[in-house]
Amino acid sequence: MENLLEKLKENYKISDLLKQRDDLYIFTVDKSMLHSLLYELKNVHKFIHLSMIACADWLEDGKFQLSYVVTNYEQQIQFSIRVFIDREKPEFLSIINLWAHAEINEREIREFYGITFDGNPTQFEDFALEDWDDIPPMRRDFDTIKYSLENFGERPGRHSKKVRKEIAVQYKEWSRK
Repeated sequence: MENLLEKLKENYKISDLLKQRDDLYIFTVDKSMLHSLLYELKNVHKFIHLSMIACADWLEDGKFQLSYVVTNYEQQIQFSIRVFIDREKPEFLSIINLWAHAEINEREIREFYGITFDGNPTQFEDFALEDWDDIPPMRRDFDTIKYSLENFGERPGRHSKKVRKEIAVQYKEWSRK
């Protein structure tokens, strides 16, 4: 594995390499290199399974982080590959030509974070937020309290700690079982 990682460092300028566990490596690659790196990992090094694409909003840095988790079952190893894209122009290249099921992950990320994926023909179909007309709700600048008040109004007991105390009692009882 170390030889492969050294080769990838050389060819794709990977950075921030972290061995999270014996079977999981996390690293960053420039967004311009991701597609060719994933192609090589899948077709040459047998990382045949894309298990997920995740997104994180780094509001203060003006970036989104996309993480692609791929698995090589023969060697029982996973790579989590991070790329950073501009928050002001959140666009990226789709990977559905490598893994068709990435279409669903990309649709979800487009809907919840507002990132568009060039080459994904279904990305603008509703995923979960039918007729949503506000900023994407997983962005950190989305004000959930303001949205709730504007759309659902005030709810009795919202500011009461009574409900929290009741839940805490129920949790204690449940955890003893």
